[in-house]
Amino acid sequence: MSKEPQLGGVVRVRRIRERDSRTGLTAALTEEHDAAARVTRIEEQLATLPEPGLEDVASFAARQHVAAALGAALAAARAELEATRRITLAARDRWRSDRSRLAAVESLVERRAEARRAEQRRRDGKEMDEIAGDIWRRTHEGEAAG
Repeated sequence: MSKEPQLGGVVRVRRIRERDSRTGLTAALTEEHDAAARVTRIEEQLATLPEPGLEDVASFAARQHVAAALGAALAAARAELEATRRITLAARDRWRSDRSRLAAVESLVERRAEARRAEQRRRDGKEMDEIAGDIWRRTHEGEAAG
């Protein structure tokens, strides 16, 4: 992970928050889908109500009663669908925010790790230059002595 324990802890917390908000978004999307399916079912029921016979007042009144009940149920289902859509939007915004924060912390950790690697390469290069210089001096001191 990271040689910086405080950043490692931040990354873990951000990952947990992102995962939790993704789970919340998934649940919100499921609820929205279910609410949309309820609206569709009620709309289909309303559309397929049989036409009443004109001669039978009782069947006409019964159909009107069923149509009114379905209309009320449809209005409630549409209101619920709208509420679930608002919840889904909020959940999506929360997840995007958490995902962005996680990416920022992970990027910082990676930049710091790359800086450590670059510093190590610089130290290794300096050490190799010193070794090469020592070898060159020994070689040339030997030639000068000989």
